[in-house]
Amino acid sequence: MRKTVQFGLVIWALISFMTCTSPAQAIRVARVQAVSPETSVGSLSITASPSSVSFSLIAKGVATGSNAVSITTTWGGNVCIFTCTVNLYAYFSSATAALSGGGSPVVDIPSSEVLGEVPTGSPTTFTAFTQSNPLGGAGASLELFTQSFTLYTGGGSRTDSLSLEINLANQPQLPAGSYSGTLYIQAQSL
Repeated sequence: MRKTVQFGLVIWALISFMTCTSPAQAIRVARVQAVSPETSVGSLSITASPSSVSFSLIAKGVATGSNAVSITTTWGGNVCIFTCTVNLYAYFSSATAALSGGGSPVVDIPSSEVLGEVPTGSPTTFTAFTQSNPLGGAGASLELFTQSFTLYTGGGSRTDSLSLEINLANQPQLPAGSYSGTLYIQAQSL
């Protein structure tokens, strides 16, 4: 059995010299599923702050997110008799449309143009959201960390920092406008 918990993060991007003043917020937190106590931690939660990141997009260049997202993953509550694993993933619901906007017609920025880095996790350098993990859209995911325990009792937590970039080097010129998308962050215990 698996346990998962999810957090949504809104991503805002502008392709102009204006700054984004629209507020954004977490849009979805999923409930935890029941688990087998021998192979999964008893409780699992994540918090992420801030709930929005903005970019000033650069035509044919790389834009860095306004701030890193601090993600705290907390687990515990059960005795782990065998090996228990906690995984953290971030993903978009679509590989072809991580962000959308630009006016009419709507233009999409694919997840392959969005990159994430977690110095204390799996992608220690900026890596595109192109993985297909057990959680999230096919070709639109990125594993942020995997942590395993054997004969574990009690609980634990870790805090990781996710930095984001949007690389438009391979994209045609996008129309000026506002682009937005939601990045989901989800923890899983096996």
